[in-house]
Amino acid sequence: MLHMTQTKISKAYQTTISAEAIRLLGLRPGQRVNQIVEGKRLILELVEDVDALAGSLGRGKVAHSIEEMKAAARKGVTKAGAAGLKEVV
Repeated sequence: MLHMTQTKISKAYQTTISAEAIRLLGLRPGQRVNQIVEGKRLILELVEDVDALAGSLGRGKVAHSIEEMKAAARKGVTKAGAAGLKEVV
């Protein structure tokens, strides 16, 4: 569903995000967004934070080495890359 609100650019070239958009997206202070310019459109895309990775190495209180974390990250990137290639082909 498309929701649209307007905002104004201040003299300092700043703008605000509407309360409605904040509620709909569940935004929190400190979250980061990418600014993407597509033609005459400005798209704000939420940057996934570290909390989104919670549990990606399994459950429990087992400590993982840096090498294990790097291997898990490589595996995830490889899997995501393979999925992306399948969509293009």
